[in-house]
Amino acid sequence: MEKRVKAVPQEEKEIKKQPKTLDDVRKKLDNAGFRTPESIAVCSPDELTKIAHISIGEAEQLLEKIRDELSIIPKTAEELYDEERKRGKITTNSVELDTMLNGGVWTKEITEFAGSYSAGKTQLCFQLSITTQLPLEDGGLDGEVFFLDTEGTFSPQRVAEMAVGQGLEPRKFLKGITVARAFDSNHQMDIVRKFITMMEKEEKKYKLLIIDSFATHFRSDYTGKNRLMARQQNIMQHASTLANIAQMFDMAVVVTNQVMASIDDLADGATQPALGLAWAHRPQTRLFLRKSRGSGRIARLFDSPRYPEKEVVFYVTEGGISDKPYSEDEW
Repeated sequence: MEKRVKAVPQEEKEIKKQPKTLDDVRKKLDNAGFRTPESIAVCSPDELTKIAHISIGEAEQLLEKIRDELSIIPKTAEELYDEERKRGKITTNSVELDTMLNGGVWTKEITEFAGSYSAGKTQLCFQLSITTQLPLEDGGLDGEVFFLDTEGTFSPQRVAEMAVGQGLEPRKFLKGITVARAFDSNHQMDIVRKFITMMEKEEKKYKLLIIDSFATHFRSDYTGKNRLMARQQNIMQHASTLANIAQMFDMAVVVTNQVMASIDDLADGATQPALGLAWAHRPQTRLFLRKSRGSGRIARLFDSPRYPEKEVVFYVTEGGISDKPYSEDEW
């Protein structure tokens, strides 16, 4: 007589596949390259489920436990004040810009440079890639740079030219910049996730993460109203990871953004940063850049926790970002 085999419901099969303890979950993450509490804490529950193939409940439990271990607890305003005074700042090589930013580009937060083509966004990123590597007394952080290029515009020749113009040895500074090329929005998010594990595996002290440009792939990969919600969700998740990286690893995160026509001011040809409200509240400091005469550029600080709106002029010269034109012809 043939023995009947009891059918197991699909839900029960899925449950049996899941790890039974948080230690099992941590082992899975360790195998995926996440070997320290900090590298796990910067992820969202959704990211952990994709990386380690665990359930959303397990991801949430693990994050709660790890964040408790890291003593992420409320602090007094006085404690936060003392911490803020110790935060690192990266000089832009422009006294005007640095003054407007209260010392330069700050660590532990996201800074956004928005603007149209040739407004100076990428040039500022190149400059910061150099100055981040300078000693603390020279306005740097004595650290290396991870440059995520989404448009194929990274130019080692231009970075070398800037270094020479500032009396620096170009190869030394090129060696301190790691460049990755992202080919779509999923690849972009995946590189950032892998960057977290790089912070542990490599003997590199990254102090600046640049994404140039943050918006490019999200705008091209998600076209049409029916994909708008998916785009917004992924932008929010990606932005949350970047904010956590800045906080947990005491780094500066700089992103560039494209512009789009402002619906309210179409008649005036006005523009605004792309990606809408899903992105607008994520950067702590936001600058809008636009061209002026010759090599001049105007930077408007339009969102900051420290200063009101303000505009300054800086210059993109052969030797990098400057307060003065390179020559009478304004390179």
